[in-house]
Parts: sequence; structure tokens; C-alpha cells
Amino acid sequence: MPFTVVSTRGPFSHERVGGSYRIRYSAGGVSNSISRLMELEGGTWICLGDGTGDSAFEVEDHENYKIVRVLIGKKEIKGFYEGYANGTLWPLFHYFRERVHFNQTNYMYYEVVNKLFAETVKRNIDDDSTIWIHDYQLSLLPGMLRNDSVTNRIIFSWHIPWVSPEFFSTLPESKQIVQGISRADAITVHTSLYRTNLISSYSFVTGSDNGIDGKVFSIPLGIDNKYFSRKSERSHYPLDRTDRKFIFSIDRLDYTKGLIDRVLAIEKLLNLHPDLSEKFVYVMAVNPSRTSVRQYQIFKRELEFQVGRINGEFGNVNWMPILYMYKRLGESALLSFYRHADVALVTPLFDGLNLVSKEFVACSKDGVLVLSKFAGAAQDLPGALIVNPNSLEEMANAIKQALTMNPEERAERLKRMKESVEKKNLAWWLTRVRSLAVRKPHEVSS
Repeated sequence: MPFTVVSTRGPFSHERVGGSYRIRYSAGGVSNSISRLMELEGGTWICLGDGTGDSAFEVEDHENYKIVRVLIGKKEIKGFYEGYANGTLWPLFHYFRERVHFNQTNYMYYEVVNKLFAETVKRNIDDDSTIWIHDYQLSLLPGMLRNDSVTNRIIFSWHIPWVSPEFFSTLPESKQIVQGISRADAITVHTSLYRTNLISSYSFVTGSDNGIDGKVFSIPLGIDNKYFSRKSERSHYPLDRTDRKFIFSIDRLDYTKGLIDRVLAIEKLLNLHPDLSEKFVYVMAVNPSRTSVRQYQIFKRELEFQVGRINGEFGNVNWMPILYMYKRLGESALLSFYRHADVALVTPLFDGLNLVSKEFVACSKDGVLVLSKFAGAAQDLPGALIVNPNSLEEMANAIKQALTMNPEERAERLKRMKESVEKKNLAWWLTRVRSLAVRKPHEVSS
């Protein structure tokens, strides 16, 4: 079954460096999972050409599949991506009302870029192709394709949370968004709550259900657990081992990830339990993200101020509680951190799923996972210590519990999580999605 995958982020981009080109691979579990699918099964991957050298690689054969890039200008990038997708939809669907910017011009660019994707899809599909569209940046695309008489089977996968219908309806374009998505034959989300919220949102803003409840499926994304386990066993450990416990986290620089709250929880831990001083080191890896956006620059400065303040207050010449790294980690280093960490902190304020938690479980030898109750993965990882990331004391106590947990309990909790990650792995996810991709003509509906 050939897939035509459509997403803003592709497997990699080309960066122009001097007179040559350098490949920059995409970070993130969704793009990595799709890459494995395309390498195995072939097809076409349509994505945004956002690299400085991508204009020279608009169409490219790679591995077993073809990459087709949609090229847009700086104005479109600013309005579509920075303005509407990440300035309106991203904070709205993570309940950050104070960060949502309603702007009609940005929405216009959002429509324009979705239309460019629709035109590119039409040029690159066969009659038997199943079109698989990914995420909130392309919510208008299913409707646009149907309006252009495309009859191929369409699957739409929404990878971030879906909020309550009342909150969703604050979006001026809520009706256009939900009607656009509803024109797909099947819609996948990560949790049953998101499914309920999406269906309710449709009814709330349109005044009818139109049978959408039969189209929406809760199918949480899985990982290639064997790949992560095997690779982590061969990876080189990046730190000198001491008798201190080792806490680890890795996130994009983003206000939804709870980064500042997490370092404040370390401060709370040391205030509540001074006996833990010098008994651990927290390695906090932060991937650069949206470096040109002013609010992210401000957020980065605040995060680094808090890290410095806490290290200055509690550290000494031989020990700092927080080892902060603002850079992209190579795969070998990342998998080593996963494998050898005594504790992993995955405490987003709100997250659609969070594959870091599953990757850690797949790689870990005997680690404990401290996981936010507001991450979609919390439903699939029995054995994690579940916390409310808005409570510093709750997080501090969970970290202490993880650091002092006896080996038997650590092993039992990790075993249960590994079994869950293996059961709902990447192959399971792809099998469920394939079951939705029944090849039959679509009757275009209004």
C-alpha cells in the first residue's frame, strides 16, 4: 500500500554552508517514526523545504522513497509557521491562553500554505495512494483536497493535545479548522480524552455531529523499542561515573515542557531534603528551538538565570546540582544518557504524547521514570511515578522517592513499562493505521 505522507517537517533538510551543502536531520519522534516507515515501504513524503539549501533539492530520491519539498518565502514562513501554527494553534492546544495571538493576516498565510500543500499533493499522488497528513500545521488540507475532487483515502494524524470544546471555540477560525480535519476518512489522536474533546468540539462549533465520532480513533504513537534497546547497549557512556545518582531530562526549548518548574523542583528538593546535597547530579539537556522568536529568547534567559541561581546557592567547587546543556545531543550520547540514568524527569505542563518517556524506558537498565500526568504517555506507562508538574513539592517528593527506591521496586516498575512499550510499539501503531487505510473511492461530502 503506497503512502503519500504529508507533514511540515521532513526527514532532513539541506543547509548551505559556504559553497557546499550539509544535511541536518530532523529531531523528534514523529519524523523518526515516519522515516522508518518510508524506508521500509517506500512512497512519497511531501514536506516543507525549510533548509537554506532546500531549493536545490525540491524533489529528491532518498533510500526507498521520494521526497518532495514545498518551497515558500520568508513572509509565508513568518505568517504560517511562526505566526499562526506556533503563535496561535500551539499555545491554544496546550491551554496557554495568555500566549495565544489571534491575527487574521497570519491565518491568511496559513490558508495560503495549506493550499500550496494541496496543489503539491495533487501533483504527486496515484489513484491507489493513501494520503497520510500529519498535525496541526495542515488542518485545512483534507478539506481543500476534497474541494478539489481528490477521492483518495485520507488519514489525518493529530499529534498534539486536543482541548475542551469551550476552549477550542475561542479560536475565531475554529469552525474552519475542525471542518477541514473532518473531511478525512480517518482521524487519529493519542488518547481517549483527545478523541472525546475533538468530537465534542466539532459538535460545539458546527451544531451537528455529522458522523464524526465514527472517524476518530485513539492510537498512541509507538517507538521501535528493539532499535532503541539494541543501540543503547552499544553506545558510549558520556560521563565519568561517580557514586552520585544521575538524573536526566531532554526537551526542546519550549514553554510547554515545564523546564523552569523542573529546575525549581530541584531547588525544592534540596530545601526539603538537605541530606541529598551532593548525592545526585541533574543533567538537563535542552535542544535549541525557534531561536529567532523573541519570546523563546526571553524564556531561555529566564531558564538559564534560574539554573545559575540554584547552582550558585546550593553548589560548591566540587559539585553543582544542575548540569545544563543547551545543544543538540548526538544519538550515541542521548542513548547513553537514557541507558545509564537513575532517574528520568519527563514533566511537561501539557504534552500530546511525549516519546522521550518511551525511549527512556526502552533503553534504561534500571531507571525510574518521573512523568507528568498531563503527558499523553502517562496512560501507557504503568510503573512511572506520575506527578502534577504544577506542584513543586509533589515533583520534589517524587524525585526523592525515585532516588531512594529499592532495587526490587525499581526493577518491577521498569519491567511493567517495558512490557507496555513493547506491546504498543511502532509496528503496532503502523498496523493500526494501515487498518484505517482501506482502499476505496471516497464519496466527496460537504
